[in-house]
Amino acid sequence: MLESLLIALIVAAAALYAAWALTPASVRNGYALRLARSLGGPEHPGMRGRLAATLLRLAKSSGGGCSDCSAAKIHQPPADKRPGAD
Repeated sequence: MLESLLIALIVAAAALYAAWALTPASVRNGYALRLARSLGGPEHPGMRGRLAATLLRLAKSSGGGCSDCSAAKIHQPPADKRPGAD
């Protein structure tokens, strides 16, 4: 019984993560912002405030595209050295 419950929780968490990750960033950020507001915002005391603060941080993030990766910034040549930058 406990094993089945644990498996159901793991599958539900994986499904929620997949849905979150595959949703377009603008929609995902809108959901996070609305949920944070419904929780009372980051000024609400306790766990609800901490969760709302985390959701607001997620909503304000840029979306996690390839240009956000630090490795992408390291391997790009300077602007004046790029082809066609003349």
